[in-house]
Amino acid sequence: MKSSLTLLIALLVTTAAAAAEERPNIIFIMVDDLGRDWVSCYGAKHQTPNIDRLTEQGVRYDTAWCTPICTPTRVTLLTGQYPFRHGWTQHYDVPRWGGDGLSWEKFTTFARVLRDAGYSTAIGGKWQINDLREQPEAIRHHGFDEHCVWTGAEAGHPETEERFWNGHIMTNGQRSTVNYGPDTINAFIIDFVKRQKRKPFLVYYPMLLTHGPHTSTPLNHDNPPDTEEAFYAGNVTYMDHLVGKLMRAVDAAGLRKNTLIVFTGDNGSALSGVLNKKSYPEGKGRKADWGVHVPFIVRAPFLTDGGRVSRDLIDFTDLYPTFLELANVSPPDSLKLDGKSFVSSLRGSEDPFEKRSWIYSQLGEFRMVRDWHHILDSEGNFHDLNKDPRQEKEVSPLDKIAPGRRQRLEMILKRFPMNAQEPFPGFQEKHSTSAP
Repeated sequence: MKSSLTLLIALLVTTAAAAAEERPNIIFIMVDDLGRDWVSCYGAKHQTPNIDRLTEQGVRYDTAWCTPICTPTRVTLLTGQYPFRHGWTQHYDVPRWGGDGLSWEKFTTFARVLRDAGYSTAIGGKWQINDLREQPEAIRHHGFDEHCVWTGAEAGHPETEERFWNGHIMTNGQRSTVNYGPDTINAFIIDFVKRQKRKPFLVYYPMLLTHGPHTSTPLNHDNPPDTEEAFYAGNVTYMDHLVGKLMRAVDAAGLRKNTLIVFTGDNGSALSGVLNKKSYPEGKGRKADWGVHVPFIVRAPFLTDGGRVSRDLIDFTDLYPTFLELANVSPPDSLKLDGKSFVSSLRGSEDPFEKRSWIYSQLGEFRMVRDWHHILDSEGNFHDLNKDPRQEKEVSPLDKIAPGRRQRLEMILKRFPMNAQEPFPGFQEKHSTSAP
């Protein structure tokens, strides 16, 4: 009897270990200030061959929404909650302006849940939602074992404004000046990936590129561009180069089959681009579809063979429940998540009940919601995005389907509660919503 019990326990332990090992690695790449109009697989003029390769190997989503500006997007994806719930309804530059930053006592990030469930976790890129002088352990409290970040420009310390050449980078608590910040962070992430052998890992890669100030890169440093647009284009090219380096490192380490890679942007582009041979408006900070409509590409060989384009709707609250489902982890009972996992979408499900029928975004008091065709905002503007992607004309009164769809979107907007208290009361009147 004793030997049978011992065998049973050993079998259960072995089965649990095997199940844990099957949990996928997760790499989430988010580019700063990049919309679809600068990504060639979406029809942009500018060429991004490595991102195109990611698309060939994965699923390209046609319609994914974030928020129109930096920190609200970051807090939304980390918490899985909409801005009206977490209170970051506009850009808050914590290191520059002060304030408590994102509270780990009030909010539980997906990184913390995954770390508690046995994942190794790392962040490489831009943080900016806590002042790391005042809260040096904030990144660890939010769930990351290791970090290599630009802290954000800290008030009274002009050297911290540099993120590219002579970049001010903090690696696992140690600050230093590096040659080129994006290279240092990319190397850190690749090293982290190579070191992960015994358990699954999560990498959050909020890239420094392609945010301004737009400078030369190692690819054109000896022959720098002479226009702002050319500088920005060079930044996009180098961003694509770094994404390619990481993809190759994952594949070379034998991790491709069991690693999810998500590629996206944090808001619309900082400079106007070209999409499907037409000029596309600058999106950053804009209260319109092009301010929040970003590239969204997912490579997940364990779920899909890739080479697929999806019309399924995604917004950034969906990342949190997706990561937890993949890791086979349940969220804490007290946690309110607004999103919906898109794992079934990655598998190619056609069941509409497994998918979203609307997505939402917000900046300040301004709110907007859309389905596959129409967009409605809190100011009453209503447009058919298939016919009018630049939202220049109201829906025709002759459209017999539109009134029903408008009514449905109005009901969704009315369903949401009032905004939660801002994390830094009074900042709306004192500071601009544009990110540094």
